[in-house]
Amino acid sequence: MKWQWFRPCLLASINQCSAPCNLQISKEEYRQDIKRLRMFLEGKKKALLGQMRDQMQASSDARHFEKAARLRDEIQYLETLDERGEIDIHAQPEVFHVDPKKGLVGLKKILSLESLPRTVEGMDIAHLGGTNTVASVVQFIDGLPFKPAYRRYKIRGVQGVDDFRCMHEVVSRRFRQLKQTGQLFPDLLLIDGGRGQLNAVLQAFEQLKLTPPTVLALAKREEEIYLPDVASPLRISKQSYALRLLQYVRDEAHRFAQHYHHLLRSQSALPND
Repeated sequence: MKWQWFRPCLLASINQCSAPCNLQISKEEYRQDIKRLRMFLEGKKKALLGQMRDQMQASSDARHFEKAARLRDEIQYLETLDERGEIDIHAQPEVFHVDPKKGLVGLKKILSLESLPRTVEGMDIAHLGGTNTVASVVQFIDGLPFKPAYRRYKIRGVQGVDDFRCMHEVVSRRFRQLKQTGQLFPDLLLIDGGRGQLNAVLQAFEQLKLTPPTVLALAKREEEIYLPDVASPLRISKQSYALRLLQYVRDEAHRFAQHYHHLLRSQSALPND
């Protein structure tokens, strides 16, 4: 059972691998996946879909609803696999002013990292006068947003306006969960803020007794980068690809937090019957 504690690769973290390397899938289920793949590659898509629909119905009849739902989703993926995407629908035009590859290379150089920070997470806090305070976590992989990994949190332990304690709470909750579930930490954690927010985050890792990933804070006014154990903030060219990528992650975290905050405000404004 030693492989149960083996941390899977990046593909498992983005739901592109079933992670047999640390027993997240049984041998029988893995064999079934390989059998389905062979049928698909051999051009037996119609027969494969028929088998999967039968299995989905059987799972539903047996009240194994989670398995039935998973099969339903897999069937839908297979049915649309041959469709061609429309660029106007699937493109994300907001990313084109950022060169992800150059941004990652720039971050590696500026931060003196041993390897490219392939997984970057950004965090932000949103509130209105200290009410309905929420936090966001966005994830970028290879310089592009990976929206299935986005997370949002209601702040529970902080009253009023205190961004430092709010950031402390969301970091504690996020990384405690990653540790407990054996998931990989991001290569880089970006905090929206300055020295105070950065110190709050580092304190959270210290209290959790966890080694943090590379952590930095990006302050909006002068776009200064705050790093642990570095007294003065780092200023880099406003035209650098590295800064553009950090701004994109920061702004996406802000957008996602604000969206959740507005949603909660709208719900609280509804009249009670």
